[in-house]
Amino acid sequence: MKKLKISWLCQAGFIFEADGKRIVVDPYMSNRLYEFMRKDKSMDRMMPVPISFEELKPDLVCFTHDHADHYDEDSVKPIVGVYPDCKFLGPTSTFNHFVKDGFNPSNFNTTDVGGKYSAEGVQIIATVAHHSDPLAIGMIIRMGGKTVYLSGDTLFAPDLAAQVKAAAGGKIDIVLICINGRLGNMSWEDAVNVVKEIKPDIAIPMHYGLFERNTEDPKPFIAAVKKLGIESEEPTVNGRVF
Repeated sequence: MKKLKISWLCQAGFIFEADGKRIVVDPYMSNRLYEFMRKDKSMDRMMPVPISFEELKPDLVCFTHDHADHYDEDSVKPIVGVYPDCKFLGPTSTFNHFVKDGFNPSNFNTTDVGGKYSAEGVQIIATVAHHSDPLAIGMIIRMGGKTVYLSGDTLFAPDLAAQVKAAAGGKIDIVLICINGRLGNMSWEDAVNVVKEIKPDIAIPMHYGLFERNTEDPKPFIAAVKKLGIESEEPTVNGRVF
């Protein structure tokens, strides 16, 4: 029986592991925003980086959009340095950033909304997202016998869940969804409504707990999702096997 391990990198970052492959999404492994905001304590990391670059060992690194807590220059540069043959994937806005940073464009798979990527038991479908980066995407990730919807950063829209389900073309097992309710993201209440329509086996909140200025308590989301008869829990840096 195939199994998928999902580990949290904090914020919207995750590691997906199955069948000997590792997919990393939105790794924010620095404290870039704290430094950029002139050491504003509200943007200092509230959680330590859970893994070193040497331990990351990605086969593919994906970005949902071109904001510093998702495409983080101070994480991308060390990843390229340690893994020069690593492949990258994301929307056009992140590809442009990648090229601007001087990296090899042939190592980047540009995947905008509706685009698909497939390689060695992994499929990624870029789904709609409503965010201040107009090219932002969510992702359907298929690996280890599971189908995962990762929202990326997005506001609520009445047809968001329907569009995600149409892109998946079948059952979605796991939802990883933003709940922070500010800076272009849906509230936890809106996230519950999306989960209610998608009807996964489990829904996991994300995009909280890293910056004092931009966080949310995940407990109300988890309680509301459980009332729908859907499993819910916080993500864990130690990972869970599904």
